[in-house]
Amino acid sequence: MPQASSTPGHTKSALACQGCGEPYQKDDLTGLTYCTRCEIILSLMPEGRTYMLLGESGSGKSILLYKLMDLYIRSSRPCIYVALDEPPTQLRASVGGLIGGLEQNERDGLLTFVDCHSCMGGLVSQEKHHMDSPGDLNGLGFLLSKLVADLGKERPVRICIDSVTAMFAHCDSDAIVKFLYSTSARVKSAGGSLFFTINGGAVSPEVQKRLEQLADGLIEFKVTESPGTTKRYFRFSKVRGKLYFDTWTPFFVGKNAIQLAPPEEGETRDRFYKVFELIKAG
Repeated sequence: MPQASSTPGHTKSALACQGCGEPYQKDDLTGLTYCTRCEIILSLMPEGRTYMLLGESGSGKSILLYKLMDLYIRSSRPCIYVALDEPPTQLRASVGGLIGGLEQNERDGLLTFVDCHSCMGGLVSQEKHHMDSPGDLNGLGFLLSKLVADLGKERPVRICIDSVTAMFAHCDSDAIVKFLYSTSARVKSAGGSLFFTINGGAVSPEVQKRLEQLADGLIEFKVTESPGTTKRYFRFSKVRGKLYFDTWTPFFVGKNAIQLAPPEEGETRDRFYKVFELIKAG
C-alpha cells in the first residue's frame, strides 16, 4: 500500500481510509484526519442533478466548488464557471493551486470562465465570454445554452454559478428563480449538472424555500472559530431520489487541496462508510 507523504503541519496517522485504503494524514492545526487521494465526495453526489450550496460567507462553499471542478476536469468532464463574486483574473490566481493545470484546461475547453462580475462595476471585461449588463438574465441564459451545446458534444457539462447572491442586487427574485429553473432543466436534459452557491440569510425565507425546492441536492455549510483554528463542516440536507449522508462532516482546506475528514466517532464513522459503500454498489 502506498504511504502518504508528510508535509509541514501534517503527521501520518495509523488509520487507513475505508474509501480507498490510503493511510490518513492528520492536520496538526485543525486536528482533523483526512485522506489525500479519495474522491469520495463525487460518489455522494449523483450526476444529472442541481445542487444548492448554502452557508455563511467564509464557510467553504466556493472552495468545495473548486474541488468538485478539479475532480470533474481531471476526468475530462468540462465545467463552466460563472464568476459573479470576483473577476476571472483574480479567480485564476486564487484557485490555481486547487484546480490543476488551469491554463491548459482552459485551452482544452475543460474549464470555461464566464465573467459576470466586471459589468457590475461598470468595467469592460477582457474575457472571451462575458456579460455586459448585470441584469441580463436572458442573455446569460442564451450564452450558457450555447456553451453547453458547444462544450458538451462529447461529455455532459457542469455549470457552476458562484454566487447567485450577487444577482439579487440587480435582478428581481422571481426572474432569478425562473433563470435557475430554466438553466437547471437545460443542463440536466443534456446529461450535466448545475451547482450554485448562495449566502445564508441573503434572501427571504420564502425565496430560499423556492430555491431549495428547485434543487435536487441541498448542501449546507457552517464554520466554527477558536483561537488559531478554523473548522469547516458541510452536510447533505437532501439528494433527491438517492441515498445520502446527512450528518455534519468536517473538511480540511489546505494550500493546494481540500480534503474530506470523515467523522471520527465510531458509530457515525461506520454509518458514513456504510452509506458510501451502498452508493458505490448502486
